[in-house]
Amino acid sequence: MVRYTLKQCYYFRAVATHGGIAQAARKLSISQPAIAQAIDKLEDITGLCLFERRHAKGLILTDQGDAFLAQAEHLLQVAEATEKEIADIKAHQSGTIRIGCFQSIAPFYVARLIRRYHSIQPGITLDIRETLQGDIISDLVSKDLDLAILYDLNLDPERLEWHILGRHKPYILLSANHPLAAQKKVSLRSLAAEGYVLFDAPNSREYFYSVFASLQINPKVSFRATSFESVRSAVGHGLGFSLMAMRSPHSNTYDGQAVVTAEIEEDIAPITVVLAHKLGEPLGPIAQRFKAFVKAEFDQDL
Repeated sequence: MVRYTLKQCYYFRAVATHGGIAQAARKLSISQPAIAQAIDKLEDITGLCLFERRHAKGLILTDQGDAFLAQAEHLLQVAEATEKEIADIKAHQSGTIRIGCFQSIAPFYVARLIRRYHSIQPGITLDIRETLQGDIISDLVSKDLDLAILYDLNLDPERLEWHILGRHKPYILLSANHPLAAQKKVSLRSLAAEGYVLFDAPNSREYFYSVFASLQINPKVSFRATSFESVRSAVGHGLGFSLMAMRSPHSNTYDGQAVVTAEIEEDIAPITVVLAHKLGEPLGPIAQRFKAFVKAEFDQDL
């Protein structure tokens, strides 16, 4: 077990560097007896003769002292680097991260991330802004947001950098009273003549239309809703079927109607959820640590 202290090594280095106890004391603004006592204690603990005492010339490093000086220098450098790291950690234990999230994704991601991150970084404020895809992208580019969780729908790789958090295959949402409600897989073509409840949000709207277009289906929009739960409610009341990407764990809507999900029989590519930030814009230490946390949270699910 090491019994000598960093302070003793620090005083020893000062004496060796400045050529004597009096000089080191003046440099460090420490009393000469304090330094002399530290050197004596260090020699006693290590069993080394660090200095040759000469009345006329003061203290001269011995060969043992010279060898120990190299070790003390290394030890003090590590200690100083550690002290700086500790200061950095303290400095980054408080602050705010501005995070955008696409409104239909937010209920599935945001609260969970806030709870888990606050358990390890309670001093960090997560300023969450739920909005539409276009607004999020604009705010990332203008640096009004640090990070954002959104869909990878026509994102520009020349403006944004992103990391995949999850892939969600679209599915069919039906009323529990629908004739096909008991089927695990349903063909979209078999629903082509029925009313379609549209999730009428920018980018989401275009994505679901592209799914229909890939199958040469022109959906008959029977109801438009701008929120996830309004879509589910309309389907539950039999106003039509819908396509969704995010899945609720509940089979009842807010107003008590029953809905069911079915996989799409046709081969449809999944939609990707990503964590994005502005390309070429270095994240600050606080945002960088949150990014690493989010990646670790979701990488295990990919």
